Amino acid sequence: MNRAADFLRTHQRWCIVALLFCVAAVNNLDRQALSVLAATLKKELGFGNVEYSYISSAFLAAYALGYAFCGRLIDRWGVRLALAAALAFWSLAGMAHAVAAGWIGLVVFRFLLGLGESFNSPSGVKAIAEWIPPRERGLSMAVFSNGNIFGAILAPPLVSFVALRYGWQWGFLVTGALGFVLLALWWRFYHHPETHPTVTPGERDYIRTQLASAAPAVPPQSMWRLLRHPVCLGFFVARFLTDSTSYFFSFWLPDYLQHSRGFTLAMIGLVAWIPFLAADVGGPGGGALSDFLIRRGWASKRARLTLMAVAACLMPLAAVAVRADSAWVALALIALLLAAQSCWMANQLTLISESVSRENVGTLLALTALGGSLGGIVSNLITGRVLDAYGYVPVFTGLGALHLTAFAVLLWSVRRGASEGRSRPPQPA
Repeated sequence: MNRAADFLRTHQRWCIVALLFCVAAVNNLDRQALSVLAATLKKELGFGNVEYSYISSAFLAAYALGYAFCGRLIDRWGVRLALAAALAFWSLAGMAHAVAAGWIGLVVFRFLLGLGESFNSPSGVKAIAEWIPPRERGLSMAVFSNGNIFGAILAPPLVSFVALRYGWQWGFLVTGALGFVLLALWWRFYHHPETHPTVTPGERDYIRTQLASAAPAVPPQSMWRLLRHPVCLGFFVARFLTDSTSYFFSFWLPDYLQHSRGFTLAMIGLVAWIPFLAADVGGPGGGALSDFLIRRGWASKRARLTLMAVAACLMPLAAVAVRADSAWVALALIALLLAAQSCWMANQLTLISESVSRENVGTLLALTALGGSLGGIVSNLITGRVLDAYGYVPVFTGLGALHLTAFAVLLWSVRRGASEGRSRPPQPA
């Protein structure tokens, strides 16, 4: 026990990572409550797949709008204040879903939820860029990202239990209320490393030294000049293509299991968390492995891209999963897909945080996440119509090709950015 206490006193940065994990878990728990209850709400409030695609797209539209300004606010206000305000806002919006009387009400509250939740990812990545040295950043980023996945694991059993016992409205009220509990913990324990009251001088000096030695690929830039840089534009396009996979399984997996595989709401509560548990392994596993390769002498960029390439090669298994005769084989393959997606995302976010100066991390994360949200909106609206006309087979098949396309774009942009850097250094705005 004393050893654990000593470790925490001298490694405060890992306590920060744990706190970010909890924020991300609550973030996705609030988001997933709707997908768990989707079939129930369609029946109770009288709407179909197309209206559901409008509801989930409203969330993504707000996400995209939020990313247009949240990065600058985070860089200006600091992580502590910006994320605290966002956490309170999205928790209220999540609880407000309980008073919706139809799908239009859900569109409104979903929009507000997305606006608040857009702050989560840029805030977390900026906090890790400020606290975590590069050699520990892959695992740290994976742990933070897996908070989202833990929320997705927790949502099916928690929300289905509460809804079956007390009514669907309480599924939203309980998950939203958890955000206010976390808000108190966040405000109490999160501070910048230079002002944190309990960080030791030794750890503070270690963080300073390690971060000072890490030269970013792109120095401080204005927002639009940053997006025009080939590396940043490549990340924008990559997330436009691949974030659709995360959004699809977040919004549509329970519906797929109920309507294509015959699962009940109770069965959703029992097994729908399994694929997200696999993702909870894939993210830290991929992040830790890329960190290991770096410690063995690999360049950071090479290590992250290698793990992303492996993940991309697994994604075509989506076409196999949707055609499997056994529901359990399909569920196992979906679990593998989510593990690969989590590995891809952990290394992609780490690579983004290592590609620009710390002053621009929040802005670049917001810009690339804007690309992801726009891709999610497009794919989600298409999904609703394709499902009504053809079912899930073409949707899964299309998803399987996105990561390989994104990897080719990202590889080209990284090489193009490197060649530009050799010919002329980027000029700060």
